[in-house]
Amino acid sequence: MALMRCLYCGLLQDEPDGVKSCKRCGGELAYEPEFLSGAAGGYIQVQMELDQVRAPSGETVDRYLLVTLRTPKEVPAKEKALTRTGRDSISFTAVLDTSGSMGGQKIEQAKEAVRQAIHRMADDDVFSLVTFSSKEKLVQKPTIMDEKQRKALTSLVREMQAGGETALHGGLGLGMVQAKKSHQKTNLLMILSDGLANVGETDLEKIGRVAADGRRGDIITSALGIGADYNEALMANIASEGGGRFYHLEDAHQIGPFLNGELGEVVNFAARKAHITIKLPKGAVLMPLSSAYPAETHGALTTVDVGIIPLDTELEIPLRVTFAAQAQETKLSVEGNLSYLTPANHSIKTAINRVTVRFVKKAQFQITEGVVAPVAEKVLGQMRATQVLRFSRFRYTPGVDAVQEAKKNIDAIYQYASRLGEKRAVREKQELDLEIHELDSSPLYAKFAQNAAYRHIRSTKDFGNR
Repeated sequence: MALMRCLYCGLLQDEPDGVKSCKRCGGELAYEPEFLSGAAGGYIQVQMELDQVRAPSGETVDRYLLVTLRTPKEVPAKEKALTRTGRDSISFTAVLDTSGSMGGQKIEQAKEAVRQAIHRMADDDVFSLVTFSSKEKLVQKPTIMDEKQRKALTSLVREMQAGGETALHGGLGLGMVQAKKSHQKTNLLMILSDGLANVGETDLEKIGRVAADGRRGDIITSALGIGADYNEALMANIASEGGGRFYHLEDAHQIGPFLNGELGEVVNFAARKAHITIKLPKGAVLMPLSSAYPAETHGALTTVDVGIIPLDTELEIPLRVTFAAQAQETKLSVEGNLSYLTPANHSIKTAINRVTVRFVKKAQFQITEGVVAPVAEKVLGQMRATQVLRFSRFRYTPGVDAVQEAKKNIDAIYQYASRLGEKRAVREKQELDLEIHELDSSPLYAKFAQNAAYRHIRSTKDFGNR
């Protein structure tokens, strides 16, 4: 069956019987080229959609692109690495909190989780282990795995004990040093903590920079926070800056499933070094909604760093584009490409479909005109998730009134929701006001909410239900 793509909102649809306009926004349709339909090229499906296809002439406007990436359950056989395991060797650095609050079941479950990870790693993978309490400690320097090393490491892990304070910054920094020493094509550093950083550097932004530095060197940093007393803003920031994932664990028995689940996501990836490159019209500026997807602009091209994408995953990445004021009937199009490396280290580039904004007479423009409701609803959901993460950061930022800052963000979200109608905007504001109250009054609720928000933005999985 022939497929057609809307050149305005970006929707891919069956060829309408006798109709040549989009069933969703009324825009112009064109047959989908073979290289875009998935019949040729890469195995990751990619679609770009636009939230509002019209804009008032003579005004600078913001519009959102929603880029959706879908990965298969398995990569094609030709894209698997030519090794016994079907993948290249990886480097895994575990950075574990062994402070006093980790005593009892937490430290025992952490030991068991690391032991499981050691035994699931393949020969020639590289493993290193750092712990932190009152001071950071190198327990195991980078070591190439084999059966002899597994036995030695299992014995070494068994000896770990809990006690002292929480030198999280020092532990993360020492772990990053080991990860850089053991650099492979795929590198994961995972930090686990149940408490507040209270020794050495405690500033959220400065600690996050350690993970950001690792990301620039192709080291993924993921974070697991356990219990009700850790700093969720700090752990989520480490994951965002490090290009990894954040998980809130309710109790010690979740440590094993989540630590090894995240390791599995990175080991069996669909793509690494994934980037979205968008070609913008003159005067336009692009900015990702979430800091989890940093961007760089060079001339007319803006490149968004997606990083590593697991198998069987759908990512929705909203990108805000600011268009300069245009004359009536001007049409501005945006298009791009997705590039990534396969497990076989082949470089693939897939074209991303075009979307178009049309500038209409300002006097006749209504705020709801040309809105693509299904896309706008998804963007709104991403805005809400981002708001939760921002509020959490505000709460841990000295000198900042988190509630007042949140209200500014709520006003911006209200204005955006108005595109879907005044009733929808009012309901959105009421729900957000209630959520901010809950976030501000209940630290435990804040952790659950942040976990859900991060899952929404990064499509993390719930390994506790497997």
